[in-house]
Amino acid sequence: MKRMKYLFAGMFALSVSLGVNAQTVDYKEALKPITTALESSSTDPKELKSLVKSYKKEFKKNPAAIVALGYSYFGIKDYTSATECADLALKINNKFGDAYVLKGDICSIQDDGGGAATWYQNAMTQDPKNPNGYLGYANVYRKRDPQGAEAAINQLRQTNPEFPVDAELGHLMFNADNMDKAFDYYSKSNMDKLSEGRLAEYALVAGSVDKKDKALEIAKFGLGKFPTSKAFLRLAIINSVGTEKYDEAVNFAKKLIAEEGENNSGDLIYYGQALAGLGQYDEAIAKFNKAIEVDSKNIMPYQHISETYAKMGNEDKAIEHSKKYLELNPNAKISEYTKLAGIYMAKMKKGENPEENYANAMSVYDGVAAKYPQLKSWSIYSKANETFKAEMDEQALNLYNEVVNELENKADRDRDETNYLATAYRNGGYILWSSKGDTDAARPYFEKLLKIDPENSLAKKYFEAEAAANAEAAAAAEGEAAPAEQQATE
Repeated sequence: MKRMKYLFAGMFALSVSLGVNAQTVDYKEALKPITTALESSSTDPKELKSLVKSYKKEFKKNPAAIVALGYSYFGIKDYTSATECADLALKINNKFGDAYVLKGDICSIQDDGGGAATWYQNAMTQDPKNPNGYLGYANVYRKRDPQGAEAAINQLRQTNPEFPVDAELGHLMFNADNMDKAFDYYSKSNMDKLSEGRLAEYALVAGSVDKKDKALEIAKFGLGKFPTSKAFLRLAIINSVGTEKYDEAVNFAKKLIAEEGENNSGDLIYYGQALAGLGQYDEAIAKFNKAIEVDSKNIMPYQHISETYAKMGNEDKAIEHSKKYLELNPNAKISEYTKLAGIYMAKMKKGENPEENYANAMSVYDGVAAKYPQLKSWSIYSKANETFKAEMDEQALNLYNEVVNELENKADRDRDETNYLATAYRNGGYILWSSKGDTDAARPYFEKLLKIDPENSLAKKYFEAEAAANAEAAAAAEGEAAPAEQQATE
């Protein structure tokens, strides 16, 4: 993991170094045969040595050319030769920042974060307008010291005002898995000046923070700027589905399939989702089945087929594919078990073998509790809610009481469990008060509910109604007592 963590610094610095700091392009052409020879296993060592010697002689006054040679060695993991090139470049110009960056990248790839940071700092000091040192330093510290990494890149606002600082900070936060900050920084950047890679990353970030409309806007902008990009075409499909703009999603999907064919399972899944969103269920199922044909290891189509059959009202087929998906996915989400239980409940509400389908729905939740014992209270709570929605008040009350017994006195109850308990008090009290008319039995439920949720509107209504009833009873009693007192005095 550490190796991958630092690898990006080297690869990125290579691309920026060769693209930004070269004084001429001559060395790039001269370097090509050397790079090819280095990467070939059949290269004659003597021939390679001669090529390198000639190259160094020709570009002996060009530190950028020597650093580029160093990155060719870096690419084949010959870090000794890469270091020699960095040292030679510094002899030519001891303020040439990319030579320090190369030395930092060599440390990075060998998991020496401290050494890497030192060399990147040298680059920042000796060549303050060169962004690569700041970027390398920030990449090393993006997780252990995100504020320090952020501050390093922010220095470029003063040293290199033309550099797209906000975009790079967005990229830094993306790599640090801080998507909210990544989105904030990318939002401040000029989309028209972003590279294809950064623009695509911006769209990914926007989607990950649930800004799907923005993600779709970025994807469309990217398609306008990079019309042959399959990445932006896919992002447009994904976010058109995410924003329920299914007509657009289908059009984007048709374009992608026309260009690449039906050979990508993920593309076919999104195409199917778009078709399902338009109510074209048979066509959607055909795409999901094709996705399975293309990649039998991708099990998500089974879940999508289940959901599509459920929309069609074909619960039996929906159950079949949901069970298939859950059997194949040991890491299925809890929400996906809930969907299966919901299909059984839909069958029950249709009047199809209601007792059997209710029992099947409850068994789904029991199965989750058996597989994940820590979810026992959630399982009971979910069973109670399904039963309550089905207006099976007696069974629902029993299940809510189970939730109360499970959680009421639990010392380490978490926030979710507290919410489960509050719902059990609320719905249990409602059943007793509204459905059964047992006001006295409902009272302790609402008393306990107000201790957890002092602003609960139903509990307040209960006590307001109780107070009104008591006042009415008191007034009636007072009215009956007055005539009796009058007769006594007469």
